[in-house]
Amino acid sequence: MHSSPMSCRIITGGKGEGKTTALGRIASSISSPHGFLSLHEGDEYYLLNLDDGSQRLLMTAFPLFTEIIGRWNYDAALFKEASEDLVKIDSGSVFIDEIGRLELDGKGFAPALSALAEKPVDLYISVRRDFLQEVIEKFNLQEAEIREAAEFL
Repeated sequence: MHSSPMSCRIITGGKGEGKTTALGRIASSISSPHGFLSLHEGDEYYLLNLDDGSQRLLMTAFPLFTEIIGRWNYDAALFKEASEDLVKIDSGSVFIDEIGRLELDGKGFAPALSALAEKPVDLYISVRRDFLQEVIEKFNLQEAEIREAAEFL
């Protein structure tokens, strides 16, 4: 059986330029999207599961978790659980918001992105412009279609 290759669309922009909003708009136009959006609310980020609509605290500026990146404390167990869920997906449209410093260090969604890049899925990811070239190189995404978040707002 021949499977079609993975397609990847990267939504990029600077901090606060609407990457998550753009991904959300794309996801809402697709039937049965899979994956996760990271919703920023004040000093916290919540992981929104597109499959069931649940939201869980992922990152906070407060010292709730032991893992730290920059000014953020993050829930490594939730990242692991979310990545394991993503790795189980074999087809359809998959969203990961966002790929950045954690993933470049092999953490966060890195295991899921590496696995999904080998599957026949339609992958949609957001990447801050500052990390775009590094992410493309690390995860072998040279064939990705790159769009600015502003195009969707």
